[in-house]
Amino acid sequence: MPQATHEGVLQFGTIEIEVAVLDNGQRVITQSGLMMGLGRIRPPTGRQYYRSGAHLPAFLTVQSLKPFIGEDLAAIANQIEFRTKRGVKALGYAPNFLPKVCEVFARAQHAGVLKATQHSIASRTQMIAEQLERSCTMRLIDEATSYQEIRKPHTQRNTYRSEE
Repeated sequence: MPQATHEGVLQFGTIEIEVAVLDNGQRVITQSGLMMGLGRIRPPTGRQYYRSGAHLPAFLTVQSLKPFIGEDLAAIANQIEFRTKRGVKALGYAPNFLPKVCEVFARAQHAGVLKATQHSIASRTQMIAEQLERSCTMRLIDEATSYQEIRKPHTQRNTYRSEE
């Protein structure tokens, strides 16, 4: 199981989302960090937190969001198991999962189909999306974890271009 070598927090105004870089170079957005950042108070409890079908978090499986969830989101929704720097087993998502979640809420809000309980999440995803427009998720993770300090500059540019 991969181990986190660098950990940090993405800041989107008052929203904080925990992130990590694993010993295999993979960047992850922690599951608990995503849930807390989106205002989901109940902490995730692992795989049982997911419903059948695609491995989407339960808050994305509600009927009103279904028309806005494409194959691209379902394809990257797989959980990544890893150990934190303290050795605790954790779950995370690929960096490109966060912008896709933001897109789902933006499209659903534009269509006017959000439930009252989803407006807070939509507000948070809008704030996150605005900052993600200015910088790619991998770059933000590298900055939050201080990982960019040990990477070679030309490798960073190539890595970030491939994500964008």
